[in-house]
Amino acid sequence: MAKPIPAVGLAASIIQLIDFSVKILSKDHKIYQPTDGEVIVNHTLLSTIAQNLFRLSMNIDQNDLKKLNTDPKRPKLSDAAEHLLKLSDETKALTATLIDAVLQAQARGSYSDPKWQTGREALLMVWKKKEITGLKKKLKNVRKEVDTALMIALRNYLEQSAETGLPVFSADDAHIHHFEKWQNDAMDSIHTNEWKPKNKKNVEEFSKKVDALIVGENEAHFCQEAFAKLQFVTMEDRAHSIPAAHAASFEWMFESSPSPGGNQQASAFLEWLGDKSGQNLFWITGKPGSGKSVLMKHMFRNPRLFSSLEAWSGSSPGINAAFFFWSSGVHLQVSSTGLLRSLLYESLQDMIYGPLEQDPGILQLLFADRWKQFTSYGGGTSDFTFQELRLAFELMISDVTKKFFFLIDGLDELGGYPEAVVDLLLSATNRDNVKICTSSRPMPGFQNAFEGRPSLMLDAFMSEDIRSFVSHCVHTEERLVKICSYETDDTLKLNLINDIVTKSSGVFLWATLGTDFLIQGSSESDDVVSLQARIWALPTDLDALLAYIFEDLGTDKVDLEQVSQLFRLVDAHGYPDLLALSFANDPHTKSSLAAEIRPLQPNELSKRMQDMLSLLKIQCKGFLTVFESSSTSTDVEENPLGSVADPRRLKINYSHRSIKDFVQSRPITAVVNKCTGGDAFNSDEYWANASLWNLKTLSLVEQDETQVFPVWEDLAWCMEYALRLEEKDKKVRVTYLDEVGRAAFHEGHASMLSTDLPQGYAVTNFLDIALWLNFTGYVRIKAKSAERKDIKHAMEYNKAVRKRLGNGGEDLWIGERRRRLKNTYDNSTPELFAVLEYYSKLMKFGSPKTHMDMPESI
Repeated sequence: MAKPIPAVGLAASIIQLIDFSVKILSKDHKIYQPTDGEVIVNHTLLSTIAQNLFRLSMNIDQNDLKKLNTDPKRPKLSDAAEHLLKLSDETKALTATLIDAVLQAQARGSYSDPKWQTGREALLMVWKKKEITGLKKKLKNVRKEVDTALMIALRNYLEQSAETGLPVFSADDAHIHHFEKWQNDAMDSIHTNEWKPKNKKNVEEFSKKVDALIVGENEAHFCQEAFAKLQFVTMEDRAHSIPAAHAASFEWMFESSPSPGGNQQASAFLEWLGDKSGQNLFWITGKPGSGKSVLMKHMFRNPRLFSSLEAWSGSSPGINAAFFFWSSGVHLQVSSTGLLRSLLYESLQDMIYGPLEQDPGILQLLFADRWKQFTSYGGGTSDFTFQELRLAFELMISDVTKKFFFLIDGLDELGGYPEAVVDLLLSATNRDNVKICTSSRPMPGFQNAFEGRPSLMLDAFMSEDIRSFVSHCVHTEERLVKICSYETDDTLKLNLINDIVTKSSGVFLWATLGTDFLIQGSSESDDVVSLQARIWALPTDLDALLAYIFEDLGTDKVDLEQVSQLFRLVDAHGYPDLLALSFANDPHTKSSLAAEIRPLQPNELSKRMQDMLSLLKIQCKGFLTVFESSSTSTDVEENPLGSVADPRRLKINYSHRSIKDFVQSRPITAVVNKCTGGDAFNSDEYWANASLWNLKTLSLVEQDETQVFPVWEDLAWCMEYALRLEEKDKKVRVTYLDEVGRAAFHEGHASMLSTDLPQGYAVTNFLDIALWLNFTGYVRIKAKSAERKDIKHAMEYNKAVRKRLGNGGEDLWIGERRRRLKNTYDNSTPELFAVLEYYSKLMKFGSPKTHMDMPESI
């Protein structure tokens, strides 16, 4: 098969832009309104049309042939390639006028206007009919020329032309498979039918082939957009944060029949997996800390379950997905919306890109309204609502030719009211082709909902697993091994193990905390009997144990202050990465201002990581833990860098929800606040310092086989914290922001930052970004000393980017958690632009002066 050539991609991009423009100009192309949900208002409609025109226009510039044209050393291109390049520029010029007209119509319209049935109706507010008809005719003529030029290019390639204007695609082009398939089919038709570019009828036949290419491109983009809206960055973080099951744990779950002395209820799980009676929901419950999440992670895609699942699914293909609710996470990790997005994403990825290789058109079926909006006016790309997701989920599982097995952990960690999710689970498991295993604490709401269904009280089965874990610690932990070596009677050692197992009462978290507390508190003067006495002194209740450990921590004032500060820093930032927390823990909150702009050396990085790990393990008594937010497995405590390409993947959070609830309880919060100075402790100062340290020490990392600088993320957080600090004392952080700008535009950072920002607009300095994001105070101050050309460029950059992004397009850069950045962006300040106009012009005698109060700054 012939490799696809850039001419195919360029022609496809041009024609997509032409075809969409013609639709908007046509009086018979009706705007599709959703059958459910809110009607698309005129303002939103025109904004969406403009954004789609921008997107399609920019796709042209991203084509390999277009990029090749900017290379001064490029080889001579074929006539067909040169013609396509010329036609691409002509198309962009024609549609630029259309974009301007759409935006003008948007500005002139009002919410009282009747809903437009076509795009043409809106354009008649700013254009005459003959202007619309004229543009439509020009675009159609260009389309014919594109078809002809593409046909010539393919004939040249088919004839093995020696011309150099037809290089193959870049190896990393996402559309290569799609284009390759179409190109070979098109060339086969050209060869078989002997189509010639000078034959009008041949070109018309070829044009129909091109229509199929465009349909395929639209379907591919819709598929890409749908997956992008389903996926979220933190989707897998909770699963990664759950520790792996200890060796030989949960073996009893995989027993097909109970062993002598085993439990019939436990072995019933495998029977339930293969059962076809219609009891399709299994509830795993138990005390807090008993190990429910560890078990659920251990079972997810565990091959030891497959034979039982296949007994149920028979010859039907099986789809397996999971979701782990997490109260310590962001909104989507604790919401029903996050649950459905995750289950749909995993299931559909499995169907389309797994062994099934199902037609991606399934997305058009599941999200039919969005597909119609997309083909109508470029819409259907907003965030999913819960109602949309539930409908799509129910449509997906209604396919009885497939069997679905879902694991859903931590229902009790769901934010808000769980009734909707419980109803969803019960409704889904009424189907014969859906099985769900879910877990939660034994709360009354879940007990009532799942009464009479197969279930398992986990803590009733954990004694032997806890015994195995404690025995491992006694035989491998250096301190315990040394103490036990003094005893000649193994009975004492066995009694010590039995005592911990008994005290834990089936709660694995109690066993890990109690054992760790015992190890850290032991000394050379201890013997096994004294260790036993210390174990029996520990409270049996988990919350009481946490209080006991915290009180012990309070015996050292310095340790308590340090740990309290870490608690407050973690609470203020969600779950930060280990390196960032090490920067935030710096008592000197302005240390980043004088720091060099360079990556940390391996020895510097290693020391920071090891120091933080030691602090978390010893001083924090295991209340905080480290996990790697990626699919690779790394022993974080033994090797903090390990196989982690980017150390920022090492995240910090509370070791367990019970610990988080304890630390954030009123009595402990009072102690923590007192130890850190109460309201005088400003976590934003510490995180502002950490964010600038992050920005200054960025290093090149590998991500999906490409090297990137994650410049924007750190830059955005620097700006967010600068705004938060300004919000509190009304002082603009000019010194800090100047240093942020210097770091962002330092050598390699600047080139990588430009790829992070909205494409198509050159950013030259930090003033461009500050004005775009509407940093009013900072821009006021800097405008007085900035060069006129820099002010003019910042104004042009702001206007162009805001026009390109439209309403809401900035969310991709601002994100959900940067609230001050969002508020600042949305605040209009016309007087600021009057001042900038004044400073950007050449001063003359008699020029009117514009005044604006200067804010206080530091």
